[in-house]
Amino acid sequence: MTRLLAIAVLLAPCWPQAGAQAPVPRPVILKAGSSAWTISGVVLSAGGAPLDRASVTLSRADAEDTQIAQTTTGESGAFRFSNLPAGKYRLDASRRGYIASAYQEHAGGYFTGVVTGPGLDTQELQLHLLPEAVIGGTITDDSGEPVGGAQVTLYRDDRHTGQHKVVRSTMAVTDDTGAYEFARLKPATYYVAVSASPWYAVHPQLPPGGPGGASSPGAQSPLDVAYPLTFYANATDSDSATPIPLSAGDHQQINISLHAVPAVHVRVRLPVPDNPGRGFTIPQLSREVFGTQEFVPLGGLSTVGSSGSMVADLGGVAPGKYVLRQIGSGSDQADVSIDVTGNQTLEDPSTSPAGVDLTGKVEMANGSPLPEHTTLTLVSVSAGRNLGRLSSVAADGTFSLPAVPPGVWDVRVEASEPPLAVWQMAASGAEANGSRLTIGNDPVLLAATLVSGSATVSGYVRRNGTGFGGALVLLVPTDPKSSQDLYRVDQSNSDGSFQLSRVFPGNYTLVAIDGGWGLDWASRDVLAPWLAHGLNVQVLSHPAVDLPQPVEVQAR
Repeated sequence: MTRLLAIAVLLAPCWPQAGAQAPVPRPVILKAGSSAWTISGVVLSAGGAPLDRASVTLSRADAEDTQIAQTTTGESGAFRFSNLPAGKYRLDASRRGYIASAYQEHAGGYFTGVVTGPGLDTQELQLHLLPEAVIGGTITDDSGEPVGGAQVTLYRDDRHTGQHKVVRSTMAVTDDTGAYEFARLKPATYYVAVSASPWYAVHPQLPPGGPGGASSPGAQSPLDVAYPLTFYANATDSDSATPIPLSAGDHQQINISLHAVPAVHVRVRLPVPDNPGRGFTIPQLSREVFGTQEFVPLGGLSTVGSSGSMVADLGGVAPGKYVLRQIGSGSDQADVSIDVTGNQTLEDPSTSPAGVDLTGKVEMANGSPLPEHTTLTLVSVSAGRNLGRLSSVAADGTFSLPAVPPGVWDVRVEASEPPLAVWQMAASGAEANGSRLTIGNDPVLLAATLVSGSATVSGYVRRNGTGFGGALVLLVPTDPKSSQDLYRVDQSNSDGSFQLSRVFPGNYTLVAIDGGWGLDWASRDVLAPWLAHGLNVQVLSHPAVDLPQPVEVQAR
């Protein structure tokens, strides 16, 4: 469980049941001052050995996770909390050299809450801790000398959103011996990338050249060199990076050698602004790393003004594919994809067509009027930071966004009240999938259906008539065209209870999967075998009602 809330629903099982079974009993809340329950167990290593000197804390499993007790294990690894009121608790353990963890914790912060009360067994629990893992190594240059001051970035294969995605994890800087280290890592698949500049590199501004901005032969200094962004092992793009599987307790030695290449200069002609005193907006270079645009540090940057224009020299970078980004406001932002194989001069990207026009209409699924002050925002999926495009939505649902750059965008619709979500979209001139829009070079006409409201679905997971804890609980829209933003996920507590918050009205399928946390559960195709045996749930526009029938847990 992660959060606790409640909704009005209609239930129908997706397959015939042999007979009606009574719901799992709700825990009895004792009168104030009654304290008759115990939570006890043992802290173990991944191999099952008891861990002494582990700190174990007990907290109320509420929004604040208020800590109420703490103890330290002895040689047997045992812990015990007595005289507890009936309720729901969070159990955490930590020890030097191990990864701190809540009881049955999974990626994304989901854990099994321990529920005390009549008929509930909360003793002899096993809380496993995994030993920390380490990735370290050295960065060297062409001659085998250490590269100090290099930026080493660690990326991780992350699945806590239910889909495979490589994300930036952390960053380190090499010391004067070229060494770096990433400690206290969890088991996962990692990637390592290195960005640095040769210590001897010099990046003078190139003299003006002929057509296209090419400099005359021999004009570039032999010291005008750069290191390409380099991934383990010796790849210069993330698609070719070698994955580094890391198990609990591993110590991986990852060494990378950097190879200097002649640097390239991208010169951009910029018009002098109406008010030069406010300065110029210098374009920036970014590149794609694991599907996300990340800004490129420049080895050199200089500007020269002449005849009503400015030339920005973005120098000291290795040849490759980049995005030239001029950051402005609204439609002033322009992105230009460039394949830089040599020195070149480009016109100001803000004067070039920045994209296509997006127009369309949104409407409420129930036919009600749109809330006041409704806005539609496009958020770039690959920009590396929020580069949103915002449009006000008229009372009749129409909107317009000019000059939207090609790319993949998430469509979000908001109002002051009530909460809104995109239920479905259809588009011409672009590809629409749930609430995600892939825009190319054609004008786009978009139609979106919205839902409003927010409620909580509460219920129980059961196996053989008994509450089942630790299961992946998923609420999935029935319509395959619905947005993945409408999926809701939780982990069942020790008594089988769960609560799914911020649920929008609509038709869903509810499933509980034992051992389902390793699944790409955001994929409907992956979930198909379990969805076929789930429960149909119709969420109505009511605040909070418990499901009257438990959901049977399914094996992975």
